[in-house]
Parts: sequence; structure tokens; C-alpha cells
Amino acid sequence: MEWISNIINSKLSPIMIFILILLGLLLYYFHKPIIELLKGIKFRDKNKDVKLLKSHDIFNTLERVKQEVMFIKFYSHGKYDKNKSKMCSDFVKYKCEVCFDRFNKFLDNNLENINSAELKQMMLAELWSMHAEYVGQIKTHWIDKGITKEDVDYVVDLFETFRHSVIMSFQYRTDSIFSCEHYDTNFKKILACYDCFAFGIDLLPKDLQDTFETINGKFADIPYK
Repeated sequence: MEWISNIINSKLSPIMIFILILLGLLLYYFHKPIIELLKGIKFRDKNKDVKLLKSHDIFNTLERVKQEVMFIKFYSHGKYDKNKSKMCSDFVKYKCEVCFDRFNKFLDNNLENINSAELKQMMLAELWSMHAEYVGQIKTHWIDKGITKEDVDYVVDLFETFRHSVIMSFQYRTDSIFSCEHYDTNFKKILACYDCFAFGIDLLPKDLQDTFETINGKFADIPYK
């Protein structure tokens, strides 16, 4: 083999000559299995810093939806119902601001190096926790405005009824994302979850409109400001 002669006649040290000839022979006789082995290796993308997701569109979506709902006008018995309109506006304000803050702070955790099962558990726990937080805030706010606890619970339960399919979709899609091998880094898993949640937030105006339209004129005559 001419290449061996070229290496031997080079000015390399005996050790380097030996190593090069050995590598050359290995590649010559075993090049096919080596190529197949290299083809089978899956090179993963570097797990990006999850804090990059602080610029995710979910935050723009929350702000846009909040502004959109705050301009919805409701009517009862053919007349503008300012109380119902203001209650809906307050509801979306608390919900969107809590979700914005919690989704943002979630990314401050050390999420890059934890295992997938732990990340999934944290993600789902965060969803239920932020839900409990904004519901608690709006209930307190409405009661302070003079609405009875029974009526407050009625409105929240009504909203939960219209929102149930979206909430369950969050659960199902999160399960699916974490079981899919294509989301092979924690960054990709969180990105996919935030994409899913943003889609659900886009449905919020419809769910709130359905909720408060169903209320009719129940709160039209209370002194709600």
C-alpha cells in the first residue's frame, strides 16, 4: 500500500508513524461498520438556556387577550350592563397578570439539568398553582365589591364549566409532549408546552364571553365600581 510507504518515509517520529499506520489499517478493513456506527449516533442539540423563553409569544398573547376582553361590552335585557362588563374585565385582569408573572418566574428555576419526570411534575404543579392563585384573587376582589360568596362561586363554577375542555387539553398535551422523543431537551419540552398554553389563552375571550352572557342581568343592580 503506497500510503504506508509514504508514512514510513515521512519525517514523523516512530510513534506517530505507528499510530497513523494502525489507524489507517483500521479504517481500511473496518470502514463499513465504522460508517454505520457513526450514522447511528444521534447528535442532540445543546440544551439551550430556558430563560430565552422569557421572550416567548405567550407573554404577548396574555397581554393582547387581556386588552381584548377588557373592551368587550355586555348587555342585559337590551341595555348595556356595566357591572357585568366590569366583572369580566376584572376577571381577565387577574387571570392574565397572575399567569404572566407565574410563567415568567417559572423560567427562573434551574430547569436545564433536571430529569424529564421532575420537569413534567413541576410544569403541571405550576398550572394548578397559578389557577388557584388567580381564582383566589378574583373571589376576594368580587366579595370586597359586595357580591355574595354564593354568587361569586356561581360565576367561577360557570367559567370552569366553559373552560373545562381547554384545561383538560393542557393536561393531555403536556403528557403527550413529555412522552414524545422528538422533544429531547428540557428547552424543547418547555417551548412546546408554552406554545400549547398560548393557544389555550387565545380561547379565553370566548370562554369569558360565554360565561358572562349566561349570567344575564344577575348583577345589573348592585353598586359595583
